[in-house]
Amino acid sequence: MKKFKNIFLVTLLIDLLTAITLVLFLFNPEMMEEAVYSQFEGINQAGKDALYLIHIVFACIIISMIIAIAVAMKIKIKESAQTAALILFIIHIGWILPDILNFVSGNAHPPIFIMALSAIPILALGYAWKNGEV
Repeated sequence: MKKFKNIFLVTLLIDLLTAITLVLFLFNPEMMEEAVYSQFEGINQAGKDALYLIHIVFACIIISMIIAIAVAMKIKIKESAQTAALILFIIHIGWILPDILNFVSGNAHPPIFIMALSAIPILALGYAWKNGEV
């Protein structure tokens, strides 16, 4: 499993799983109400609008990450693939870092299973950066 294409494919599949919930929230107001807004007692319309905007931004970020990984799968030069893996590795760390910080500080965070699932692309991309083969 040292091939960049395979590692990028695993990362792509996990990122697609991550994107599904964000996109579903945007297209299903009842799901957004139940899963997000219900966590904040007495939230007003301005707060709901802000959270909706945050979800749009996160959805755009994860979709751009998915596109970047799909493009990286087509790279045929080892050094270019390593650079792509490094950049995607850094972006993925930034993606889950707030969840890790909230977990460590005892604040609200996603379920541990979701956090572990989100860590797999980081491990895979870090491995690809150092040991990947074309």
